[in-house]
This record gives sequence, structure tokens and C-alpha cells, in this order.
Amino acid sequence: METFRRYPAGVQDFEKIRTEGFVYVDKTRYVYEMANRFGDAIFLSRPRRFGKSLLCSTLKYYFQGRKDLFQGLAIEQLETRWTQYPVLHFDISRAKRDAVNDVRKALSLLLSEYEAIYGQVTGSDNMGDRLQFLIAEAHRKTGNKTVLIFDEYDSPVLHAIDDYDKMKEIRNIFNEFYGPVKSMAEHLRFVFITGITKFSQMSIFSSINNLVNISLNKQMEAVCGITAQELETQFQSEIENIALQYKCTSPEALNKLRKQYDGYHFGPTLTDIYNPFSLLNAFTSEMLRDYWFASATPTALLHVLSHYNFSLRDIEEASVLEEDFNQPFDNFDSAVPILYQSGYLTIKDFDSVDNVYTLGIPNGEVYRGLYRTLMNHYLNRNYSTNSQLLIAVKRAMRNDDINSALTAVQNYMAALPHHLSNKTEQDFETILRVLFDGIGIEVDTEVQSAIGRCDVVIKTQKKIYVLELKIDGNGSVDDALAQINEKNYLIPFWSDPRQAVKVGVVLDRDTRTIKQWKVLES
Repeated sequence: METFRRYPAGVQDFEKIRTEGFVYVDKTRYVYEMANRFGDAIFLSRPRRFGKSLLCSTLKYYFQGRKDLFQGLAIEQLETRWTQYPVLHFDISRAKRDAVNDVRKALSLLLSEYEAIYGQVTGSDNMGDRLQFLIAEAHRKTGNKTVLIFDEYDSPVLHAIDDYDKMKEIRNIFNEFYGPVKSMAEHLRFVFITGITKFSQMSIFSSINNLVNISLNKQMEAVCGITAQELETQFQSEIENIALQYKCTSPEALNKLRKQYDGYHFGPTLTDIYNPFSLLNAFTSEMLRDYWFASATPTALLHVLSHYNFSLRDIEEASVLEEDFNQPFDNFDSAVPILYQSGYLTIKDFDSVDNVYTLGIPNGEVYRGLYRTLMNHYLNRNYSTNSQLLIAVKRAMRNDDINSALTAVQNYMAALPHHLSNKTEQDFETILRVLFDGIGIEVDTEVQSAIGRCDVVIKTQKKIYVLELKIDGNGSVDDALAQINEKNYLIPFWSDPRQAVKVGVVLDRDTRTIKQWKVLES
């Protein structure tokens, strides 16, 4: 009888995973270290669907002394006491509501679940008073200090990110809710908080004086997600299944998985982390798809990009200091930190001398999804029109038919909304970059040569297209082709076996599209 491995993609309850036969990648060593090494209050930032909720659940059962669930795992060799603490575990994402009053009601419901166990404060309906009472009563009734877990503490606030007044009201509600934690230190054994980012005016950060942020801690880089080593040692059969599906060797299948889902780093030692949600979904379906990016709408992302007047160049080897990550969201002066915290960017390199982190797009899934989102943001919000263009350009470039591809781009750009400011060479470069990136074709802009910079370079399997752009009135297509020769734009590609193709393009400022082009194959 054939047996199947069950993958817990989206399963957030540790008990369910351990009792119902799901595959579990052992993270309990990190759980023990978190509970006993870093202090009594910890904050961890990770992108959505990276295992924060499962980690919270694992901590809950550990502090409840559920030794039976941890048999055969790393923590079994580390923990000797298994003390049973009372645990107040709040999944704050359950308070993510459209109406402000519903947020308060959802928090009240979360509190009432524990009030049914430990009782309710009399004479006050204030949520802070209710939480304070629960913490103290749980300690008094059990004889052991209380463990407090806030999972996705910022979810309701981020849900209202595009409505400042609503966000402010929700933040005030949570200040009331989180406020009393500071005064309860004598009753608390451990406090764990997860989220994506920090908000300076959220009392949860100002009220816990000894809160330790382990988000960039090198010992905790692999606390969430699946490492390259874990993948290669614990999922060999799954890699082989992917190889069979895609008619390739196991090493080739591993490389496909790496390009699609790997590339995340959450600390200075650059431990390779795979996106767990996408990886487990891929193992279930045996298909490589963009599971993580397709699992949520990019509304908040688009708002962030608009708010910070975001440019594509912002995500190409952006350099930040560690303190930039620790700045609260309210104080960000660029989109880069929130893009990192949200999972759209990751750490690519770390300079230990200057403590500088270099960021970039983690993998193919995020690369495609991000650029298609940018396409909808910068160009045309009509998904159907965008899809038609992407299909037309992709089919043309598959046959190295640059003329048909540029014709499709020309027609598309002519129909763009008039309010878009695509009137400069840089605007057109950005549009071409987004379009070709959106279909997975390698494209670079402002490519440096010995004595100049080429505007756009597009690379297919057989050819390299070198494009020089001219705004009408500043030169003809022949002038553009002459500049390619004069500036030696082809020199960087002389050692490449692919054929180099020169393309001169003239752009019409008034109609805001391509006016004319000329192709010369070398």
C-alpha cells in the first residue's frame, strides 16, 4: 500500500501537526533557546506565511509542559523540567476587521475565552484592565507565572494602512489593550510578540522595557522557514518527485526549487532560507507555482510604494544599516525597510566592517510577482490588458521577434492613462524594465560600458538586444544606432556566445509611446 507524506502548508497548530501525521521540520532547539537564552520578552519580525504562528503554537505547548508532543525532537534532550505555565495566547490577526468597532469586539472575544477559565475583573470593561486581571489571576490560580504570546500583533493596524484615520483609531484600541503589560513583570514568565514591523506609537514597545528584538539575531536566522540543509536532507523524495514531473535530474529539480523559493536571509551569517508556504505547496501539487505571492492581495504593498514615491532602482542592491531595520514604520523615510520586513526584499550581503546590509529580491517567485504588481501600479491597473500584453511580448520574444514585441509595446503604451508621466527616457526605461521583467525575460537598464551607459539590454536564450532610446527632437533612430557604436555598448557582450543586436528607438513625448525603431543585427 502506497503511503503519502502530508505537508502542513497553512497548518498553524503544533499539536495538530504532531498528532495527525504531518511532516514537521524540527525547530524546537530554537524554541528552547528563545525561552531560556534571550530574556523574558522577545519580538520577532518575519514576513507573512513564514511560520510565525506555528512558532507561537509550539511555544504555547512547550510552556504548557506538553512533553508528549515533543517526543523524538531536539528539545527532548535539552529540557529536563517541563514546568506547566498558564499561557495566554492571542492570535491578533483574528481582530483584523473592516470596521473599528468590530476590532474592539474581536479583542473582547479573545479576552473572554480566557476569562471563562480564570475569571473576569469587576467594575471595568477596559480591555487593559481585563488583560491585567487575567495575567495576575492565571499566576495566582496556578502558582506559576503567566506566559503571554501575541501573534501578529500588528495585523489589524497593517490592514488599515491605506486609511490613516482608521489606522490611528485601531492603534489607540491596541494601546489600551497592550498598555498594562509593563506593570505586570512580577506575574510574567515570558512574553513573545510576532509581527511584520514596528509602530512607534504602539504601547507594546514602549511598555516593555526589556523587550529583545531577535529578528536579525544570527542564532535565530533559521527559526522560521526551511533551510537549504533541511530541504536537501529531509525532502529528498519530494525533490525526486519534482524531477519526475519536470523530466529532469534531481540536481536540476533542486536548482529549480532554489531559483523559485530560496534566497531569503534574515541575519548577518546569510543562512539560506526557503519560503516554507510555497515549498510545501509545491510538494503537495508537484508543481512550481507562485503560491506565496498569490496568497494575498498587494493592496498594502501598493500603498507603501505610492506613499514613498518608490523607484525600481530602490530595490537594486539597496544598502541599509541595521538601525534602519529597527526604525518604526511611522519613521521610515523610504519603502526599503518595509519591503524587507514584508518579504519582497531580503538580505543579499553583509559588510561586517561597516555593518551595512545589501538588499535584493529573494527569488523567482517574488521577482515575477513584484514586477507584475509594479506593472499594475505604474502602468495600467487593467489586469486583462496587462495580461494580453505580457502574452504577446512573451510569444514574440520566444521567437526572438523583437519587431513584434516592440509593436505590442507601442500599442500598449499609446493606450496608457494620460495622467502617467512617461515623458522622459528614464520613464520609458522603467516601463520596458517592468514589462520584460514581468514575463521573466532578463533585462537591465543603464548598463555601464567603457565610455558610456546603454539605456536597455534585453537577453534571450539566443540573442542580446542593446537598445538606445531617444526622445523625439533629440535624435533619430540612426543617431541612436550610431551612439551604440561610438560608445562601444557591445563590448561587455563580446565574450557572450549569443548574437548581439542593436536597436535604435525614438520615443514620442506627446503621444507617450514608441514612435519609430530600427534593428541591426551584427
